[in-house]
Amino acid sequence: MQITEYLCDTRPKDSDILQFEQRIGSTLPADYRNFLITNNGGRPNPSAFSFTTCQGKHEDSSVHYFFGIHDGRIGSLEVKAILRGQRIPTDFLPIATDAFGNLILIGLGSHNKGKVYFWDHEQEEDEPSLKNISEIAETFEGFVNALSE
Repeated sequence: MQITEYLCDTRPKDSDILQFEQRIGSTLPADYRNFLITNNGGRPNPSAFSFTTCQGKHEDSSVHYFFGIHDGRIGSLEVKAILRGQRIPTDFLPIATDAFGNLILIGLGSHNKGKVYFWDHEQEEDEPSLKNISEIAETFEGFVNALSE
C-alpha cells in the first residue's frame, strides 16, 4: 500500500503520539503507531477491502482516507477521537473513513487491542453499541496488507 495523497505535510514525532495517547487515555498498537510516524494518514492505493458483518453478510468497501495527527479539521485523529463514547464505544478509535461516512476503527481495549473494525453509520443506534461494528482484521498491518484494487 502507498499513500497517494497526504492530508498534511507533517509527520508526528514520538512525543506527539505520546501526547495524543495521553489525551485519549490509551496507547496505540505498535503497527498503527509506526504507520502514523511514517505516513500520518492520507489516501491509500490500493484501498479496497472485504469483511463479514455481524449479521453474517459479505460486504465490500474501500478506505477513502486514513486520519492523521495534525491541526487541521479534515482527517484529524484528534477531531475523530471525540466520537469515542458519543457515537462509538470508548475502547475503539476511528482511524479512517470510507467514501460513505462509515468508519474504520482500531481496538484499544484489553480484549480488542490492535484489531481493525468497520463501523456502519446506517446501523447506528441511540447509544454506542457493538451492533454496527464488524471485525475486518486481527491487526492494522494485516488490514493494510490485505487492501486490494
